[in-house]
Amino acid sequence: MNKLLYREKTFEAAKFLHTPLMYILMALMAGVIGFLVFKNELIGLGIIGGLLGLTAASICLFNTKLGFFITTVIGFFVFYIKRFTNDALPMGVAVDLLIAVTFLGIYLKKSVYKERLWLYSGNPITYIYLIYVGYLFMQAFNPAMDSIDGWIFTVRKFFNFLMIYFIGLHLFRTRQDIIEYIKLWVVLSGLAGAYGCFQQWHGLLGFELDWVMSDPIRYKLYFQGGDFRKFSFLSDPTAYGILMANTVVFCVILLLNTTNKQYRIGLVAAILFMSLGMAYSGTRTAFFMIPSGLSVYILMTITNKKTMLFAIGFLMMFCTLVFGPFYGNSTINRIRSTFEFSDDESLNVRDENRARIQPYILNHPIGGGVCTSGVLGLEYNPGHPLAGFPPDSGYLRTAIETGYVGLGLTCLIYFIVLYMGVRNYYRSKNNDYRLLYLGIVASLYSYIVANYAQVAIGQMPGSLFFYSAMAVIINMGNIESKQQHKTT
Repeated sequence: MNKLLYREKTFEAAKFLHTPLMYILMALMAGVIGFLVFKNELIGLGIIGGLLGLTAASICLFNTKLGFFITTVIGFFVFYIKRFTNDALPMGVAVDLLIAVTFLGIYLKKSVYKERLWLYSGNPITYIYLIYVGYLFMQAFNPAMDSIDGWIFTVRKFFNFLMIYFIGLHLFRTRQDIIEYIKLWVVLSGLAGAYGCFQQWHGLLGFELDWVMSDPIRYKLYFQGGDFRKFSFLSDPTAYGILMANTVVFCVILLLNTTNKQYRIGLVAAILFMSLGMAYSGTRTAFFMIPSGLSVYILMTITNKKTMLFAIGFLMMFCTLVFGPFYGNSTINRIRSTFEFSDDESLNVRDENRARIQPYILNHPIGGGVCTSGVLGLEYNPGHPLAGFPPDSGYLRTAIETGYVGLGLTCLIYFIVLYMGVRNYYRSKNNDYRLLYLGIVASLYSYIVANYAQVAIGQMPGSLFFYSAMAVIINMGNIESKQQHKTT
């Protein structure tokens, strides 16, 4: 009855849009927008962006599944749009708002359908995150922190990630929902990989080159070894390389266990473009992610003959790439430098920074306060001892800002996530779900490893996959449990 009433109200609202009055209003709006674009390009772009954003927000509110898919697509292209408009449109805020509206839409439907708000949410991952939320609120009273503005910024960002997780819990309730989202993710990642290859083979487009050249520090970071590091649609080469490596791990596992010919062809093409894009990004962390993630896959399926053959082949290819007698290619040389730990100047500097900051960590069990290190520290807590200190590692940032207590909670969260994935894999009797568990656990592990060398977890659009994947782990287990109860 409640669902029928909800649909009737939606239908009545749709009928109102097809009245003569609405047609006249839309024609007037089109004329005004055209005039403003003619007079001032930025104002016109702002209005168009606002109308598109309002449309997307309406979809997110009333069709949450489609809305989340649209948000994921926008998450991939958000930085590309920003570069195209010379950072004139606040696209990052737009994605955050769409996530919040989707979250609101889910709980609005729950109210209409008289469902319990906590339905589908009770599980170990949720509970440990709620503990971390409490700890994060306690950080507001950290005496070492100078500014509450930085704390608000961090809490807003963290709740954004939590909303992605809860959206996944309530949207991916069937096998079809999960498969559709994974297909979307692979297609978008493949497009990002292909565009990175286009940048390498064709060169950066004019507006992309202008964006890189507009900041001397950015230019220095991007132009290395006589060539530009590629970044595709994403924010920077590091985020691009990490995303490509993570999805390559996932796609390789799917390829090894898929018999559908069309899927195999698509996966091979996606892996090829993403692997090249990752190499062109010049992100050393990404090069280490692939063997890390695939090692987990090999360990979880070590008794499988196909896995053993793949492990031998992968090891031979890896040794050829790292130790082979060819030295003229700058991309291959950069990959090799990833595994020459003693000769990596960047890694040595990071190790020195870690050693230098250890006494501070030991003397501050709850840390120096959130948003106190790095560039954000200079912005929100300019007089703080940590302001400007480069937290090149996600774990190091957690340790110095929230202390070893916060670091312990963070590691516990990742342990529980991986534990749930591995446990559900060995309990599952559905081959499709077992394959997805393998891919998700291996790719999440590669992210967790990457977080040691970079602030890898939490960047857009990778955060959409990371937190959605945790929800998929929980939901697949629940789906199978319900099916088993029905058969008994």
